Amino acid sequence: MSKDYYKTLGVARNATKDEVKKAYRSLAHKFHPDKGGDEKRFKEISEAYQILSDERRRAQYDQFGQVFDGGGEPRAGSAGFGWPGGFHFDFGEDVEGKGFADFDLSDAMDDFFGGGQRRRKHASERGRDIRAGIAVSFEESVLGAKKEMDVTRLVRCSRCSGSGAEPGTSTRTCPACQGTGHVQKTQRTFLGSMTSVATCRECRGEGKIPEHPCGECRGGGVTEKHETLEVFIPRGIRDGEVLKITGKGDAVAGGRAPGDLYIEIRVLPHPAFRRQGDDIVIPLQIKISQAVLGDTVELKTIDGAIRLKIPEGTQSGDLLSVRGKGAWRASGYGRGDLLIQIKVETPKGLARKARDLIRQLAQEGM
Repeated sequence: MSKDYYKTLGVARNATKDEVKKAYRSLAHKFHPDKGGDEKRFKEISEAYQILSDERRRAQYDQFGQVFDGGGEPRAGSAGFGWPGGFHFDFGEDVEGKGFADFDLSDAMDDFFGGGQRRRKHASERGRDIRAGIAVSFEESVLGAKKEMDVTRLVRCSRCSGSGAEPGTSTRTCPACQGTGHVQKTQRTFLGSMTSVATCRECRGEGKIPEHPCGECRGGGVTEKHETLEVFIPRGIRDGEVLKITGKGDAVAGGRAPGDLYIEIRVLPHPAFRRQGDDIVIPLQIKISQAVLGDTVELKTIDGAIRLKIPEGTQSGDLLSVRGKGAWRASGYGRGDLLIQIKVETPKGLARKARDLIRQLAQEGM
């Protein structure tokens, strides 16, 4: 029989993540074995929190009544917690005086199963990426263009060249991490004592701090800058597509590479033209006489004016096609077609002579 995790934690099915965490911490403190609580009840509470605190697992549980994680991960209804390779944990004594109620399960799991490893690699990481948007006209999206946009980002401090130290001064070993760039902490969890490694906040993983911080960036190594960038809009780009400009994101201290700038394209609507795949559709209104007898008209397109031949007997709703006058394809080679959507105009307020002619045509079955 599947377990009711909401009932186990005493929360409603629509409880927020914070409400789930609050209920878990309260019950975990009450039933923790080291505090004289019920170990079996404590494990049930911990299992319920494992599922309901994870959005993906919670969604699976809400839909199916169990969790299909695979790969040996804890799942609803399993007997306790275990991972492949024999990882099983006992409940030890509190470490560094920290009680269980102060423990955040998600933080510890992230530190133990990869999060700490990611932090140890901090020194080789690049700067933060930036996202922005830019509006382009319909014509610019079809033919391509160069646009200017204003961006505010972090750049390497010009005074200290990103070192964070006042020019002419030296750096010293960070006292918080003893020059390693990371600090180690041990947490008491229901899985046992876990040791994780995190980037040192004092030196940001560099292992050194300036003797005298730079007066421009105050030791941060980066400063905020407003600049105007020239952006090349590729021809044929579509609404919602994203351009990437390498190295135009935020800079970080220590000489590491800056992040990238991602620009989302918004194509402004055109009063007459619309895009249909790689084709461009243009409406064209013609007179009855032109539809019946045919004609040649001048038509304005994205590329300029063209001469369009209207065949004799054209019907309202017909599509006339001009090859190679549509939008550029995503490959950059070749273009779609220009599709002219015909609408035959019905005249109003005809003179008597014109009405008589129409009646004669009607008598002839036209």
